[in-house]
Amino acid sequence: MKCKKCSNQAVIHLRAHNVAFCKEHFIEFFEKRVQKAINDFKMFQKEDKILVAVSSGKDSSAVLYALKKLGYNVEGLFLKMGRHTNAAERVVKSLQESIGVPINIYDTTQHFHGLGTSEIASIVRRPVCSICGIVRRYWMNRFAVENGFSVLVTGHNLDDEATFLFGNILNWQVEYFARQWPVLEKTHEKFVRKAKPLIYVTERETYAYVFLNNIPFMEQKCPFAKGATSSNYKKYLNLIESEQPGAKHRLLFGYFDNLRDIVYKEQKIELKECSVCGFPTTEEKCQYCRLEERVENSFKIGFDNSENGGIAGAKDDESKKEA
Repeated sequence: MKCKKCSNQAVIHLRAHNVAFCKEHFIEFFEKRVQKAINDFKMFQKEDKILVAVSSGKDSSAVLYALKKLGYNVEGLFLKMGRHTNAAERVVKSLQESIGVPINIYDTTQHFHGLGTSEIASIVRRPVCSICGIVRRYWMNRFAVENGFSVLVTGHNLDDEATFLFGNILNWQVEYFARQWPVLEKTHEKFVRKAKPLIYVTERETYAYVFLNNIPFMEQKCPFAKGATSSNYKKYLNLIESEQPGAKHRLLFGYFDNLRDIVYKEQKIELKECSVCGFPTTEEKCQYCRLEERVENSFKIGFDNSENGGIAGAKDDESKKEA
């Protein structure tokens, strides 16, 4: 198969676009799609100070590399969440050396007596993914605000966003998909704008991009993500895509073009400042600070999980997960 642009040997065939590219022209195609997303959705400008949330996965590694190559002012942020993120941290350090972009490493466990997300989940009796989400969202935004960044970028790609929409339509969670958009504007002085520049590229295309550019990333997925409902939704969408190339793009952008403006209603939520940390919340105390408080209280009362699911047992389990 020949490259559409130069007739050299192609390295990838994109069925959704009915084109094949050589290495050089696929990389060019990918970066043009990223720039198109930035332009179409007015995500940010060259003068913006941009923070990219880096996890060590292919998507965040790809967007950090692409934005730097396109001339944007970027830095990365990696959050240490416990022993299970040790291997990811090593990959992130390799990524920093490889592409020459500063990546800030922030240890969130310092706020929880050194406990990681799995240990915290054992204490508060909530799923690990729920705890991870609370901690990540809070510290990504707070780190960006306190360090003068105007935009927070995440590596969500077309597959991720189509899966999110698909799942919410199946369950008619209108309040969720009504707010779905590639840019989330700043609504408070202690929030930053959030953007998803990979909205036009698929998971497969992102994988090819990091592979062809020899960008360091970790293929292993989070050990706590097994059995997630979203994985099933993605599997079913992949089956449809295999039979009807471009189906994911048509689903997501068909929604954006035809329905989103109808179901979207600007929510006038009264934001308060958290009585503990001062960051925006709808309650007197934000969800993150309540989480910190619950962990702190468990220490104060000497809570022991060796038998019923608290601190000691969680520490024992976490010590076995050294990556």
